[in-house]
Amino acid sequence: MFVLGAGGLGSPVLTYLGAAGVGEIAFADHDRVELSNLNRQVLYTEADLGRSKAAVAHGRLAAFNPDIRWLAHAEPLTAALAGSLLPGCDVAVDCADNHAARSILAAAAQRAAVPVIHGAVAGFEATVGVFDSRSGPCFACVSPAAAEMGEPPPVLGAAVGVVGCLMATETIRLLCGIGPDRRGQLLLVDLERGTFDWVKAEKRPGCPICGLAPVGS
Repeated sequence: MFVLGAGGLGSPVLTYLGAAGVGEIAFADHDRVELSNLNRQVLYTEADLGRSKAAVAHGRLAAFNPDIRWLAHAEPLTAALAGSLLPGCDVAVDCADNHAARSILAAAAQRAAVPVIHGAVAGFEATVGVFDSRSGPCFACVSPAAAEMGEPPPVLGAAVGVVGCLMATETIRLLCGIGPDRRGQLLLVDLERGTFDWVKAEKRPGCPICGLAPVGS
């Protein structure tokens, strides 16, 4: 398994996948711990300020469940890195905080025929997606281009925790084949209103990612 990001979403995702006993988890995050992270990134404390998130998270997670093979990568996700990590994975989990990294992961997952659990939070609103790279839709279908926006809205730490837990749940369901198949669906979350709605995502004609053929097809 591969998890992109060890921040606000990655912290609960990695923790609960580790608690579930997933045997091998690789993750990547090239950032360092900042004070502004601590309201939502629960793998870190003030004692970790300035340190590599990947290194700190690896130490905490290995202590939390030493039976899992934790593989930390303290570098930005590139097409080459994603291409080396995704083949052989059962699932990839998108906890990134930027469009470029999400797109790289989506393309590599499509090439390797690996399903992707996606999550994103802005303020009190969030989306959780279950994408099947073999048939579409994919992340690029529902978010074809990076939106032009100013300063991102503040994120409530508890909201990120809720969404991260939902992502971990969908990952475990997919791995174990539990419950309804939600591939190709998006969960729209509004924590201010308290609403959770599953909607069907549509494959975008001519999508540059899921319009590609998987390797070996």
